[in-house]
Amino acid sequence: MFTILLLVFFTLSSCKETPNQKKELSESLKKENIIFSEISFDKKSDYQNTNLKSLVLKFKNITYTLKFVEDRTYLQYKLDDKIISDWHQISYNFNYDSSYEDAEADIKILYNSSINKGFLLLPGYTEEYPVFNVYAFDKDRITYLENISTNDPNCLSFSKEKIEGIEQKQGISFKTVNNQKGKSCVLNKEKKDDLNTQTIESDLQKIVGSIPLSKQQISIPSGEYFATNEKLDDYGISLKIDKDSIIYTESGNMGKMYNQYLLKQVKTIDGKIFLKYSEVINGYTGDADKPLYFGILQYDKGKLLFESEYTEKKYGLKNVILKK
Repeated sequence: MFTILLLVFFTLSSCKETPNQKKELSESLKKENIIFSEISFDKKSDYQNTNLKSLVLKFKNITYTLKFVEDRTYLQYKLDDKIISDWHQISYNFNYDSSYEDAEADIKILYNSSINKGFLLLPGYTEEYPVFNVYAFDKDRITYLENISTNDPNCLSFSKEKIEGIEQKQGISFKTVNNQKGKSCVLNKEKKDDLNTQTIESDLQKIVGSIPLSKQQISIPSGEYFATNEKLDDYGISLKIDKDSIIYTESGNMGKMYNQYLLKQVKTIDGKIFLKYSEVINGYTGDADKPLYFGILQYDKGKLLFESEYTEKKYGLKNVILKK
């Protein structure tokens, strides 16, 4: 009997967790869940502008600019003053049973500084219960993720309740914290809003036209890039990139300048910059102002990928690679 009791004692002792084991287990569990908490941020609005109203949100090295065209909202996302996403339409309720000021007060940003990722939460359109439109962002992009809401009136009242995001292996979930009644509520996923895409082109023209050309930042390293295709060797095709301008040039073998155009960016989607003819610097306009877009530009590992209706019509080459 003594021998059996002794064996049981040693077995239980060996199974007991040490303080260090408990600490390691706790830290391991914490690492599985990434927490995104609400942060404070700066806001600057221009609601008195009769031409095009705007709202700018800033924190750390991130800048969000919202511009309003009638009942539609467009967002530009910058990181370290470089454009990551340029003027794409978003869902943001500032007009339906709301106002610019009320909507601004309800905006939330959730962030995790250790991984430089977060969520921009914008007030959405709602009949009965509050709704947030959730946009996930990181250093490369911002994406419309989902809408979140609750049918419990004690859970969510926009700015009065804080929201927390929790990323687990199975995905991201959102819940309220510091609820006034001591209740934490998991927020439900809702159907995304359908955006009005019929007026995007005209809206973008209004937005870009309202920004002085000198203030339109180009998110490509400055310098002159030359076409590498042999078919274009005799034409001296190049693009000169500055921080706020793009100049297209055609020149002969002896350096004679034939045509030179100033191009303007009209929008950026997924890293692709859409360019249109702006004005002649040297030579003649020709067909430069005829295409829908003069070209679509993308920067990739030190080279420019240039897809151009203009070069396709003039030289029979639609896709051109340019390097410094």
